[in-house]
Amino acid sequence: MAAQPSQANIDAMAKAVYEQCLQAPSDYLFSVSELQDLVPGKNNLELTQKVLNELLRTRSLSALTRGSQTVFRSVPKDFAEKVKNMTPDEELLYGYIQESAREGIWTKQLKIKSNMHSTAVNKALKGLERKKFIKSIKSVNHPARNIYMLYELTPSIEVTGGPWFTDSELDKEFVNELLTAITKFMVSKSFPKLPARGVIGSFPPGYTGYPTLNQVYLWVKSSNLTEVDLAEADIRSLLDVLVYDGKIERVVGGMAYRAVRRPDSINGFTESPCGRCPVFTLCKEGGPVSASNCVYFEDWLNA
Repeated sequence: MAAQPSQANIDAMAKAVYEQCLQAPSDYLFSVSELQDLVPGKNNLELTQKVLNELLRTRSLSALTRGSQTVFRSVPKDFAEKVKNMTPDEELLYGYIQESAREGIWTKQLKIKSNMHSTAVNKALKGLERKKFIKSIKSVNHPARNIYMLYELTPSIEVTGGPWFTDSELDKEFVNELLTAITKFMVSKSFPKLPARGVIGSFPPGYTGYPTLNQVYLWVKSSNLTEVDLAEADIRSLLDVLVYDGKIERVVGGMAYRAVRRPDSINGFTESPCGRCPVFTLCKEGGPVSASNCVYFEDWLNA
């Protein structure tokens, strides 16, 4: 009669099988026969069962039901280490929270998915929070809900509202300060500086030097306006606000932006070609330049 393997041998075999399972894709499902082929002395069904039980006990494998068949999936090492310190209820809820990724999951949804009593759910959540496996977050769309996500993850913008929100509240002062600063920058880049005081000039038709989204983003980043790490998409949202407010407009095929003049800042003379004409003193009817054959007027009207 063959000697029964010691627990140390079973542990070693289970570890070897687990390492082989980790080589497969993370979503691969093993059948019992496939696992049996990985166990040394695979024809020994009793040994295979002991190794499989050890893998399940240490949470190295998780069992699932597919139709009428039981299949197994390898558990990543970091997760396997965590679940060793979890109760069955904590492990169940942790799995649902893990699936929710950066969106998080509402307590009510956890109760429905797990079919657990409220008291058991709350106890398990507190245990996971205490071990710093999960954390509670606030959603700008549902501030009254208790939402949970993995401790090491950062909530998505859909949950936090992005950099414009502090503690789920819109920081209006922060937004307005940035909008004012960007507006001033756009004005400085939208009109040429003229020597005459109080006169606002205009760039010629076809001018393409207006700031692009990337240029505005780089200016904000280099201006130390805020310590908040803003992305280019955040600056685009601010520019969209200014467009909707009628303070700037898209130009150059929508690739750049320029400031829109306020009605009280418009000088009718400087708005027309005559106000910035380089040969104004020569312009007269019958002269070398006149209103009837002015090329500047034609360009201005066609702009």
